[in-house]
Amino acid sequence: MKRSLSVLWDAGAAAHLLSRAAFASTPREAALLAAQPLEKAVDELLDTAAAAQPPSPPDWVKVPWVNTERVYQDTTAEERRENHRKTGERQTRERNQLRCWWLKEMISGPAPLREVMTLFWHGHFTTAINKVFISQAIYEQNVTLRKYAFGSFREFLKAITLDGAMMLYLDMEDSDRQKPNENYARELLELFTLGEGNYSERDIKEVARALTGWTLDAPAGTPPKPKAPSDAPRSFARDGLTAKFLPEHHDNGTKTILGRTGNLGVDDVVDILACQDQTGRFLAGKMITFFGTSDPDNALRERMARAYRESGHAIRPMVRELLVSPELYAPASRSNQIKSPVQLLVGACRQLQLDVEPTPLLAETTAAMGQELFRPPNVKGWPGGKDWISTGTLAVRYHLPESLLDGKEPAGLEPIGRERFLTLPADPVARRDLLKRLEQFDDQRKRERREGGIKTRFIPARLFSEGIPDTPEAVVDAMLSHLLVVPPRPETRSTLIEACRAVSKADRPAQVARLILMMPEYQIA
Repeated sequence: MKRSLSVLWDAGAAAHLLSRAAFASTPREAALLAAQPLEKAVDELLDTAAAAQPPSPPDWVKVPWVNTERVYQDTTAEERRENHRKTGERQTRERNQLRCWWLKEMISGPAPLREVMTLFWHGHFTTAINKVFISQAIYEQNVTLRKYAFGSFREFLKAITLDGAMMLYLDMEDSDRQKPNENYARELLELFTLGEGNYSERDIKEVARALTGWTLDAPAGTPPKPKAPSDAPRSFARDGLTAKFLPEHHDNGTKTILGRTGNLGVDDVVDILACQDQTGRFLAGKMITFFGTSDPDNALRERMARAYRESGHAIRPMVRELLVSPELYAPASRSNQIKSPVQLLVGACRQLQLDVEPTPLLAETTAAMGQELFRPPNVKGWPGGKDWISTGTLAVRYHLPESLLDGKEPAGLEPIGRERFLTLPADPVARRDLLKRLEQFDDQRKRERREGGIKTRFIPARLFSEGIPDTPEAVVDAMLSHLLVVPPRPETRSTLIEACRAVSKADRPAQVARLILMMPEYQIA
């Protein structure tokens, strides 16, 4: 597609591209990318993302999944409580490990653009671990987001519609013809495909009817288990996380969705929605915002929507159109985006080439800054922008160098996920026992959380292969060039030089890095 504007493609533009599409970059990475023509450089990023092997699953992932809370006719009340307690403790550990698992891939994986897009889709097709609860369901959804991140949106949409975590989060598991659940149908139209104002209330109801009859069960061919008691909650009776169609629960009546009429089901719904021109425009707008691109007249959005339509509704051509667009490299699109907590932490680790063993405590720093992986605040995802900054989150941001360079826990960081909604037993003894178990659980969680600590190590030789420069001025200039994509304020350099003089030559890179990571210039991309 022809563009009326050209791109000044140089190392600065390459660094800007990588700050958005790869969390961050080093000067060497930007120079190598800038040595190629822009479109070839973008194709290389996309090809690398497509060719990279997916990360190996955490050790606790089971195929097929096993419900350790499953009850049977002879399961006693005490056994139920004990299984529930043990499962809760295990799920907490697995959630912590899952955040570490993804952080590791973002920090040291071979395809940062793939992880950037996985993060984008995580905020688009939103679910949250505090409602889904099952860590393996969240893991499997993350795999799906990564698998389809650049592929067919139609296939992606079907996969996410029948995804276990999504079905649990938006209550599709028990939607049947007698009482269609509209939660997923509403978000599917408003937040996932068309956007508000581009559908009717009737469309929501008809989509809900079309999606009835789906539940979660064990994979096909799995030997059936004895029935659970009729009074068992769904979480105690579930045998699997695989979508299964029950024809007897499906509404076979005629439905009309966005002008198409028939006995519509899930395949028809995803076909109808994926093929809408408005879906292409809506997705393009979300990506443009996520990548911090200025598009005041919507010209880029329309080009991306056209690429979506002409490619048969594929995602990669849209991303490519965005990453080669003059709009992305225009002055209005540079230094205009407050880094998300994940981008801030991951980018710093990549730029400083830290040795990092992600731990629960390190993962909790992103939560304390307002972005807890696998737990967006609501179905709309993270709002981003200025919402990343508050009195509390800004303090953690400014303490982040202590974590990354000194291995210290940021001041005021508290365990996440403490809220509970429960009814205390009326019996005083039972109430006391429950509260004691909860206190013990909190104590155990705190011990597990702190035992890992923060395991990072800064090795200056990775940044200064020929040795640390002799003068403070040279160290400061090298570190500013290495870490910033925006020019520092005039007084910044002299302040850094004075701080550099106050420490030994060996400590200068860490001292300067610590101060740069706290600067306002480093907080934006």
